[in-house]
This record gives sequence, C-alpha cells and structure tokens, in this order.
Amino acid sequence: MPLDSAHLLASLRTELAPVTFAKLRKAHVNKKAGIFEADLRAALDSALSSREIFAWPKNRYWCIDPVAQLQAEILSQCAISAHKKTAIKVKGRAPKEVAAAIERLLVDRRLLKYPALAGSSILFVSAGSPQAYWAYVQAFVAEKLKKAGIEEPNLEEKIWDILPKLEPEKDVPVSTARVRRALGVTEMDKNQFDAAALKLRDLRRVYLSQHDHPLALSSEDRDWLIDGKDGRYYVAITRRES
Repeated sequence: MPLDSAHLLASLRTELAPVTFAKLRKAHVNKKAGIFEADLRAALDSALSSREIFAWPKNRYWCIDPVAQLQAEILSQCAISAHKKTAIKVKGRAPKEVAAAIERLLVDRRLLKYPALAGSSILFVSAGSPQAYWAYVQAFVAEKLKKAGIEEPNLEEKIWDILPKLEPEKDVPVSTARVRRALGVTEMDKNQFDAAALKLRDLRRVYLSQHDHPLALSSEDRDWLIDGKDGRYYVAITRRES
C-alpha cells in the first residue's frame, strides 16, 4: 500500500519536535512492503503543498508551523513580563528569525511597544496582557527601593497575591518559571524565592507540584524549578483556598 500524506501527518502528530528526513525515511520506507523513498518524498511534497506539514530548518519536518510556533513563544514570554528586544530569545531559533517574528507581530498589533522607566529602551508586551508591563514596573520599583534600603512586602505575600492573576483557569497550577518572571525574580534572588515558596507550602497555603525527572533536565532548566533541598524539585504552584 503506497504511503499517503494522511498517514505521514498522523505519524508526525505523535512527535514532540521536528523530525529529520533521515528519521522519516527510516520510519516509513519499507521496500518489502513496496514503499520507497520516492513514495515518501511524494507524500511529503503533497502534505507540504497543502500546509498540513511544514518544513523546518536543517531538513526537518513537523505538523506545526514554525512561524506560528515562534510567534506563540514570543507572545508567551511577553505576556508574563515586558521584554527588551534583545532579551527575547527562543531556543533553537536564530536571532534574525526572532527579530522578523517580532516585526510581524507588531504589524499585526499582537505585540505592543511600551517605554522603559529608565533610558530610551523600548519594551515589548503581548496585546491584552497589561499585567506584563505592570510586572516590569513592580520589579523596577522594587529594585529602586532595595537600593535605597527600603523594605519591600515579603516575598511569600507577593507570590500568594500574584498566583490568581497568572492562572490560565481558576485553580490551575502556575509554573514556577512564570511566577518568577512575573515577580521579576532574578537568578540572584532564586534562593529567596525557593525559600518563600517552601514556607507557603509548609504553612499549607499552597500546593507545590513535584517534577518527575528533574535530573534529566539541564542545570539551566532545573534552575527554574523550586529546589526542595531534599532531592525534590517543584515545577508549579497552586493556591490552597481552604
């Protein structure tokens, strides 16, 4: 039975990342079954022309549009906190690609420009997410207060107060990375943030969702989690209302 584009699309929908042509060939070419590389290329060309499958850099293919995914990642970052253009980075995507996607989002009014509170920098915020700019303002003011020696509200209360604003739906866990970005927590403040979250848990004010395989993560990715100091790492926070 010849390979068709529907079968190829169904296969790619099970993949978590773009797939190389070599991997597709290994998975689908079966000379004994009468499926040759030419059949794979024909099915791939058909799916590409109908935009069911999309070409990715480095001779890879996936069922997700790389432009749409890049735009979605930029909007996600800028919905959490306002970003300078140079701070918007997407893993595996070249700076030129990111810059082009930002310009397209600005034209479509899906990304908006806001002034920074110091200097002449421009900040980018996702349309419909004014809280992202507010998070930047809070972080800016907090840093000024800190330098002036003025005590801020304690971090536990800041975490508690911001959680409902970040929930995609009521009572849905919020990733620790998203909370940290929204509060403007830097790498230098990570230990204080982790301690505050753990204290809220111990006071039975929040639930912490444990990561199943933290050691499988890179040290950079693991740094976004809450370190329980006992070998456990936590990936998300949920308010306990009772």
